Amino acid sequence: MSKITADVLLKEGLPKSIHLKDLKKLNLSKMHLEMKDIDPKLFSQMVNLDELDISHNTLSELPDNLGLHNLRILNFADNHVEDVTVLKQFPNLEEVIYEDNIYLTVSDNYKVFCLLPKLRRLNNKDITSLANHVRFVNHRELSNRVEAHWDSKFKDNLPDKPSSQKINAVAKDFIKSVVNNIKYGPSSLKEFVRWKVEIIARQLISSLSNNQKIDTHSLLQTTNEDTMSEQALGCSGKKRDSADDCTEGSPTKRTRIQHELQSIPLSPRKSNRLQNSPLSLTPIKRKQETSTQGTPSKSTETKSPKVALKSTPSKKQSNESSAKINGKQKLSLTPKIIQKALDNIEPLHFLQCHSKNNSCEDFKTQLWACAFEPILDSSSPKAVATCGGDSVCIIDCETGKVMKKYKVTGEEFFTLVWTTLTMIGKDEQKRKINVLAAGGKHGVVRIIHAKVSLCYGEIKAHKKAISIMCFSPKQDTFLFTGSYDKRIILWDIGVPDCDYNFRPSQLLTLDTTSVPLRMCLVPSCPDEFLVAACEDGCFAWDIRLDKKQGRRSYEVELNFPIYKEERKDNDFHVIDSLAFLNEDIIASKSVMQGSIYLWSWEKTLKTRKTKNVKKLDAVILAQMKWSSSETPYLVLSTSPERYCVFCGDEDGKIWIYDLDSCKADLQRGKLCSVVKEPTKILSWPILFSPKEKVEKTLINVVTVDPTMEYLVL
Repeated sequence: MSKITADVLLKEGLPKSIHLKDLKKLNLSKMHLEMKDIDPKLFSQMVNLDELDISHNTLSELPDNLGLHNLRILNFADNHVEDVTVLKQFPNLEEVIYEDNIYLTVSDNYKVFCLLPKLRRLNNKDITSLANHVRFVNHRELSNRVEAHWDSKFKDNLPDKPSSQKINAVAKDFIKSVVNNIKYGPSSLKEFVRWKVEIIARQLISSLSNNQKIDTHSLLQTTNEDTMSEQALGCSGKKRDSADDCTEGSPTKRTRIQHELQSIPLSPRKSNRLQNSPLSLTPIKRKQETSTQGTPSKSTETKSPKVALKSTPSKKQSNESSAKINGKQKLSLTPKIIQKALDNIEPLHFLQCHSKNNSCEDFKTQLWACAFEPILDSSSPKAVATCGGDSVCIIDCETGKVMKKYKVTGEEFFTLVWTTLTMIGKDEQKRKINVLAAGGKHGVVRIIHAKVSLCYGEIKAHKKAISIMCFSPKQDTFLFTGSYDKRIILWDIGVPDCDYNFRPSQLLTLDTTSVPLRMCLVPSCPDEFLVAACEDGCFAWDIRLDKKQGRRSYEVELNFPIYKEERKDNDFHVIDSLAFLNEDIIASKSVMQGSIYLWSWEKTLKTRKTKNVKKLDAVILAQMKWSSSETPYLVLSTSPERYCVFCGDEDGKIWIYDLDSCKADLQRGKLCSVVKEPTKILSWPILFSPKEKVEKTLINVVTVDPTMEYLVL
């Protein structure tokens, strides 16, 4: 008789209930259980079970029909299990522990990764980065080898319309040959490679049988479901060993950047502590410098100091600035009174915190980007990260205090972006942390956990300067980096362990025809398409990782009406701004265009009749009047929550467009034939430095927080 009855399950399960379907957590550890004690009919009644612990028993295998489809955590450590392929019945598993099953090898670790598409932790180690590398990059390599083996040795053995009998005759020899002849990685993965290539070969043969034709280029384009359910490449949760050698494309093996960093070496256990910086309030001047290959070109205008414009009530008057501003007022902002708030926005702080050696006489350091830190809890202060020169600063928006400052001698930071990761501490408790990635002219991404003042690692991402970066909103470890080497690369930065060890991996390379200046993932399908504004146009890439190609050119180029007005002295193909206003509508502009386009991604894509079409005319919904500036790289931003667009210009003006009144028309795709005027234009106040008057200010980036409480330039 089985040791496990319904009464036992109810006794050991949580929360306490009289129904098996109510159980969320079940602990059956150290009960001397054998295979015969696990009754699938009984277990399948626990339809909401989230966590199962069957460790320290004598199980030789797991039943393949337990029906626990919602299971997220499974612990069967210290048993006698020999096969892990049965785990594919648990598609929602995020964490598995099977240490001390002496028959399981590193090859079994590799199988688990792709059998379980949502797996993030194996044997108490985060495996996110390596697992994704293995699921996609290594799978592509093995698929290519199987395809090449078929084309060179077996393709000619079949007629144009083979019968099923003929296919079966060839299939047996083909599968045997693939298993015996395709080699990949170290010898410790031999069993895994044989298992893996047999699956790929059978998929190919199955496609031949179904389609009655031999087109391996299309046959091996497996769906994401096929990839996740049948493929396997993985990693051991234990200390890295020779098995890691198979992960081609590891950042540590890539060509080194041309110039060595002059900063303190970074390592997971030895931190570069972020420096607290005294707040200097002298305005900064922006000056023209000769552009060099691999770095952004400089502007001719006076550079603006960072300024925070606040719209919430406060009695405190700022005395930190030398700006001559009278009657400062901060107004409450709600969705119903956006217009009123926009009419009364006033400057709150003026900061100069990127100057060299904190010198108030430095008027040359360029300020390039800013990004608001995601809010983790209500007690955290609102903070914004800014980059320019050799430093990254993190500033408290309310007080204007520079809370953290990170410097790398000889670097010039051009871009930064935040993500939120779930980290496991030494106490084995999960906690969310905000991580900041910053990149610049050395082509290196530096990853910073600002709260603990630690830069815990770097990725040598490109040979030339990094121009832009963005994280995936769906995959928190997926980082896209765009560079002056005319490439966009997708990295999985992984999740650091409690000692801040982390393992990044390269998943995909997108070739661009020029330097990418801005890029966004399409919000409605962030796993499928990336749109980038480049120096020679606007392009979109298919970024689905289940496709065979690990390196791709653009899928389509987007054309705009302004192109028809090009002359020798102006090239409107330089698209320097691009941002989504909602899940479909994109705001973008060309240099010297004098306006901003609002266009529909969905409607534009629907005009593509066949996949052979590489150029599409953007479906313009509206056009908004903007500065006639000839200065490039003046970046617009959007507030999807408030349906607003912001953009600075070379005359120190901030152009604000409140589109809430036409929101319904835009969402319906209704075209507007009239050029929209800005809702508000804010003028930069007159500022003075200790030695000279700042006569003209250029605003190259405007960023607003999600609640539109702070505007930072």
